[in-house]
Amino acid sequence: MTDSFWYPSVEDILDIHEDIVSEYPDTSPGVQRRGDIEFALEYDREGSFGSVPETIHEKAFYLLRLLVANHPFVDGNKRTALNVVVVFYLLNGYRFEYDDEIRKILKQFGTDERAVDEDGVLEYLRAHTTEVALNEVVERWRGDLVEYGLEQLSDESSDPND
Repeated sequence: MTDSFWYPSVEDILDIHEDIVSEYPDTSPGVQRRGDIEFALEYDREGSFGSVPETIHEKAFYLLRLLVANHPFVDGNKRTALNVVVVFYLLNGYRFEYDDEIRKILKQFGTDERAVDEDGVLEYLRAHTTEVALNEVVERWRGDLVEYGLEQLSDESSDPND
């Protein structure tokens, strides 16, 4: 199945997790099962046993669920999942403006994922997202993006043969 959604890569998720670990000194670093990250992404793209998440909100739901419940990281699974979903939404043209209710949802995914009311969470996700024009977002961040690009170039050798 081919769709038009942007999906993070495993490396993107690892980078997000690394940022969280660096931001919170009490968070232990480390990946327990990289395969669980790969599975979450594959499930979102391809589904399993004939069931495929189709809408942006269904895909966000399963990213949250699988990245929290499968506990791929030593620590920071809920924060990583939430940040991955914020980025997933944004790069697919939505802004996710969550509130304290998300903490309850994430905690329930972490303690008893089967008890989570999928329809209720999907309604929460729909109610807390708005479409954004990506070109406006890029324009607003253009300076930061250019600066980041220049930093990346200066961090790498200018000789491609090195």
